[in-house]
Amino acid sequence: MNGDSKQSTKMKIVISVIFVVVAVLAIVLVNMFGPDPMPVDWSKVQYIPSNVVLLEAGAEHNPSTENVALVRYNEDEKIDNSDWKVLQFSDMHLTQADDRNEITLTHFIDAIRREKPDFVVLTGDIITRPLGRARAVQLAEIFEKMNVYWCFCLGNHEGDSAPFTLTREENIRIWSKYPHCLVENDVKKTQDGTEVWGLGNTVVNLLGADYKVDQSMIFMDSGGKVRDAEDDEALAIAKEMGADGSDYDFLKSSQLKWYEEQVNAVTENLTNGVKTMLFIHIPLVEQSYVTYLKPTDPLPLGWHYDTVGSGEETVYNKLMVNGEVNVYAAVKDGWTLVGDTASYEKCYCSFYNNGMYDLMKSLRKGVNGLFCGHDHLSNSVIFETALEGDDPVYLCYGICSGLQSYNLYDYGMSEEDDYHLRGYNVITIKGDSTFDLHNVRYNDVDHPITRVTAGVAID
Repeated sequence: MNGDSKQSTKMKIVISVIFVVVAVLAIVLVNMFGPDPMPVDWSKVQYIPSNVVLLEAGAEHNPSTENVALVRYNEDEKIDNSDWKVLQFSDMHLTQADDRNEITLTHFIDAIRREKPDFVVLTGDIITRPLGRARAVQLAEIFEKMNVYWCFCLGNHEGDSAPFTLTREENIRIWSKYPHCLVENDVKKTQDGTEVWGLGNTVVNLLGADYKVDQSMIFMDSGGKVRDAEDDEALAIAKEMGADGSDYDFLKSSQLKWYEEQVNAVTENLTNGVKTMLFIHIPLVEQSYVTYLKPTDPLPLGWHYDTVGSGEETVYNKLMVNGEVNVYAAVKDGWTLVGDTASYEKCYCSFYNNGMYDLMKSLRKGVNGLFCGHDHLSNSVIFETALEGDDPVYLCYGICSGLQSYNLYDYGMSEEDDYHLRGYNVITIKGDSTFDLHNVRYNDVDHPITRVTAGVAID
């Protein structure tokens, strides 16, 4: 081969490499910035009249100089002291451009129109599709057009395929710019100046009579996979325990300190007797203390059925297949399962118990409970037996709100692909900081599954 031929071959290779690089960059840019809107029926996205008003931190009548607050006024401009209605949606996984994606959005919008909530919380794994920027904007615009305040905590799937999906930072950055979205984009610090790990750590206070706090709602980033944490604490603990980098992350020590400070601030510095709720995505280790058993499985030592007796009395009849018992529910001794809630899959919590539940127990005078998402076949609400006079700390799953993901039918636990355990939570917050909770299923909107009232579980 002569010199000219070699030079020509090298030039072709260089051109080919440049072409491939440009093509890859173009794909990345399209995925990052190209439009890929959701199939939203905007005719249903209608303005909902509301008496909810936002008070910025430090504003007149806001008892906190650090955190925003919501208050409601009646027509006579006096404070509305009625119960707060909060909706929790989780794991919508707005990813596939198929019929189920469109149905999820339709149910979501219909639920907000029907319920007319004072506030909406999203507990992670919401926009998880490549080309997700347009979808993130659409979601925020839905809330803006419907005139509904909302807040959000990151899930493990937000940003887990970056740069082909929005980064976790970009999710928070986009949504925090919208007036009705209360998630905050700043880095929090503890009282001693330590930076708090995570994105979107936020507090929203709900005010009642005399502008006192009825409920403080704390949102925290529970991370994704340990390998993606970019946190020395998580990586060191994982290495020490021999955990795989693909294991799920956990709340960091800086977050626990910040959480404790937020609880103390609202219960001691603002108004006594107030309770707080924590919203995260990944469940705590203690939420694995409820599980399902097949009829042939032995009851583990130190566990009990969730109802008195055994056999038919412990079976959820909705999960019988061909007329035969398919699943039993079991709970660890010392714990109680509320109503007919359950977990029909392994709890995909972190490998590491960070002590968050123990901290919540130590603060129980100012803590109602925790609400999470992540596990799509779980809607369990459990609590540990408390000392007489002490309120339980409830650990509550949000019912999965997306129709794209695996369901009971896929697991052979339901005879029909009917999206059992698909819907949303309605959290009713009272002026004394107690709450009611019930699941609303998309395929049976009139059926309340769970109720928790004034610290007492009721079927």
